[in-house]
Amino acid sequence: MWNGRFVRPATGFFLAAGMLAGCGALQQGQGNLPGAPGATQQSGATERHMRPNNDKSTWTVSGRQILLNGKPFFIKGVDYMNTQIDADSDPNPLDNANEALWGPDLDAMRAAHVNALKVYNVSLDSFRPYVPILGDGNKLKDYESGKIDKFLEKAWNNGKDPIYVVLSIYFGGKDVLDPPHLNALKDVYELMAKAYAQYPAVMGVSLGSEINSDILINDPEWWTGLNKIAGGIRAGFNSTRSRKIITTTMVDMVIDHKLATVVAGEKNKFLLDAWGIDSYRGYTFTDIWTQIKEATTRPEIMAEYGASAARWTQSSATYDQTTHVCPESTYPKGSFGKDAPPYWGLPPGPPPPWEFVKELPPGGNPSMQNLVDQVTNNAQEIYQNSTGQGGVGPGGFYFEWNDEWAKAGWPHSHIGGFAGNRISPSPPFAGCYWDEAWFGLTSDKPVNRQWKWPEKGNPFPARPADIHESRPTLDAIKKVWSTE
Repeated sequence: MWNGRFVRPATGFFLAAGMLAGCGALQQGQGNLPGAPGATQQSGATERHMRPNNDKSTWTVSGRQILLNGKPFFIKGVDYMNTQIDADSDPNPLDNANEALWGPDLDAMRAAHVNALKVYNVSLDSFRPYVPILGDGNKLKDYESGKIDKFLEKAWNNGKDPIYVVLSIYFGGKDVLDPPHLNALKDVYELMAKAYAQYPAVMGVSLGSEINSDILINDPEWWTGLNKIAGGIRAGFNSTRSRKIITTTMVDMVIDHKLATVVAGEKNKFLLDAWGIDSYRGYTFTDIWTQIKEATTRPEIMAEYGASAARWTQSSATYDQTTHVCPESTYPKGSFGKDAPPYWGLPPGPPPPWEFVKELPPGGNPSMQNLVDQVTNNAQEIYQNSTGQGGVGPGGFYFEWNDEWAKAGWPHSHIGGFAGNRISPSPPFAGCYWDEAWFGLTSDKPVNRQWKWPEKGNPFPARPADIHESRPTLDAIKKVWSTE
């Protein structure tokens, strides 16, 4: 759900609501990295010389388990992008120059018993030759260094309550079928693995985010392209004698009651260690555990799960605490169906309806307590179905640590819906709607903000980092994680 170049497809709601139907040796990269000048190669060699010993963090898989130094590891993770108010998604959120952003967050995560995080994009200084192909979403900001070693060292914390990190680089699913783009992706993923796999805080790499579609997963060439990128990642691991995992962050696509992406990936011999699926099915994960068992014998991580913390003050939709859904009958007329208007039952402005969104209140209906109950049940269900409890999963990443205003398409106001001003009903969610900018366990508060239309404002580093204030959902998941 990173928003440097995309937002969650509208179909995400329908899939979540149920309204639609450990790998061995990988192929290694061959020869020199095409198109990368010698200076880039030398820079990588210097970075390798300075990297710490990786013996403290060896990641492997055995059956459905993910192992850290030979012992089963249960992921109590969060997805992370520290996007600031008045700014779009940062190409390198973990950058050394962004310590004022991620430093306090790592401290708060550790206090909440988080033991892993997954980031959606890394952009290193060595990627510069590839930006013309990859796009400006990977162009470093003027003040950024293109290095993330400080973040990884703080995440490791000298081995005391470490937070392990899954790195990734964003790309679109169709990019895999474009040879120049595919070659560039293989190269930058390999460069990232070479530069940082040896750090003990690194758990592995997620190959993209939500790149799957019903068309792409049925194209063998697409899987061949993904295997090429995976081969680059593995070559990067091997070059530093690092043992890390390759995983995914795929949309929960159910076709004929099966996890279609996982089934297709297994059929096409996808060279990864552990699957990762984004699942937003509501209060429970319904029958996903059976679907996982039937689709694969590998570990399957909940790469994303969670729900919006917002409500629409103009909507009549309410949440049924017995069935744990918002009945369609409670929504405004015209909220559903292919002929539904752009605002899904809410009247057009002025002011526009997406401005009538607020955080869920403590009481009433919908309420924050309903969301707290959902988050609690989700976290407990993941643990109850973990391999340590005789289940099929190694844990998961809650989406997400903090709100991102930009995900609704307008970084200057905390509005609802998602980019394109679409307001999407989501009956399984406690707030009854899908609001991209409101998924955080913490909310964003600006400091010394100066903005007025039509200015761009003064986001970090022109002003201090936004403050992340915890929601009751953070307390709830912290309580569950403290017992696991």
